[in-house]
Amino acid sequence: MPRRAILDLHQSPASKLSYMDRMFWLVDLDHALAEGTVTASAAAALKKRAREALVAGAINAALFAGVIMVIGGTAAWLGDNRTLAALGAALAVIGVLAILSGNQLLQFISNAVAIIGVSLAVVAAGDLIFERAAGQLFLPLTALGLPVAVFGGMLRGFKPKNFAVVGGWMILLGIGAHLTGLLMTKSDLGLDWLALLYAGVAIAGCGIFLNIRFVTALSMIPFAAALSSRTFYGHAYYGVSIYEVTLTTLQMTLMAGLALLVSMRSSERMARHARIIGQLSLIWANMALWIGSLWGDVVGYYLWGPRWIDGEDYSKWEERMRAFHAQTLYISPDIFAAIWALVIVAVGAWGAYTARRAVINIAMTFGAIHFYTQYFERFSTSPGTIAIAGIIAILAAWGLWTANRRFFPPARPDKH
Repeated sequence: MPRRAILDLHQSPASKLSYMDRMFWLVDLDHALAEGTVTASAAAALKKRAREALVAGAINAALFAGVIMVIGGTAAWLGDNRTLAALGAALAVIGVLAILSGNQLLQFISNAVAIIGVSLAVVAAGDLIFERAAGQLFLPLTALGLPVAVFGGMLRGFKPKNFAVVGGWMILLGIGAHLTGLLMTKSDLGLDWLALLYAGVAIAGCGIFLNIRFVTALSMIPFAAALSSRTFYGHAYYGVSIYEVTLTTLQMTLMAGLALLVSMRSSERMARHARIIGQLSLIWANMALWIGSLWGDVVGYYLWGPRWIDGEDYSKWEERMRAFHAQTLYISPDIFAAIWALVIVAVGAWGAYTARRAVINIAMTFGAIHFYTQYFERFSTSPGTIAIAGIIAILAAWGLWTANRRFFPPARPDKH
């Protein structure tokens, strides 16, 4: 199996790189070395860098999983929040003292112990607040999270940087507690959507500040939920529901555009986070268009449409519903299907022109979904229709192959 490496061209010695070059490229180093495209020393250095990044990612994933399991198991085993808080505080003190000792061999374990201790203490304190509030008032939990996050930020800035890991974890815990309390506090003014947008911005800010793209990616959950989008799980199936198709499409398109603008005009560190938000926004916009191509959309129905009133006669509710439908914008499934096709072609062509692998993959995936969804929605499923669909897919692949070779000829190594 050929060895491959992800190359970050932004770190190359070139003085200036266009925005098209500021991305990761997947390269078969053995093949490039055989062609003479790269030197043996450069290939060895790139392989070493790729391996270091892979090993670091595996270590961090194992640490994260282990810490979560220890926290969950300990909390379930002890049960009592006061005991958990006391144990957490003791472990945090032990971990901090071990870190301060400066013993390099103990740094990894010391950080793990401190993280577990801080997590147990914060979780237990948050649960105590929840118990005292009788499950109704979550504002104290919201207030608790902020000082924890601020203290974590101060630890990350402490010299020397021995507390960077613990400080980062405290930031995540504090913001998590803060947002949990905020989102579980119901608004009588109907401002839940505003709290979700705030949560998305806060999570994205954490991800960027800590330079953890996984956290940045999590910000898309509250962003999508702000306009009544949901995911759910039942026995042996997953589901996605997007109630406001048009508004969700516009929201995600705007977010993808802003992410592209940020990625083109900022440092590579920021650009990486912007790209992950842009790619996820593009995926969710396609999901919305997919649902719209099947059922259409009555714009604003789930946000400001008529609500059922307890004790109301069903005929009166139907009358209010008909009046709302007559006064609001309705977009048919056919219009969504046509718009979706144009979007896929335009985005896919742009992704190919700018050599953006993720964008091309998204366009190809949803292009196939779109084609087969509309084809089998409008024709009965039979051996003949399946065969015709396969022939069309082959012809489409041939067209893409021909266009790719015409506009982007294969690279040939220079011969000296």
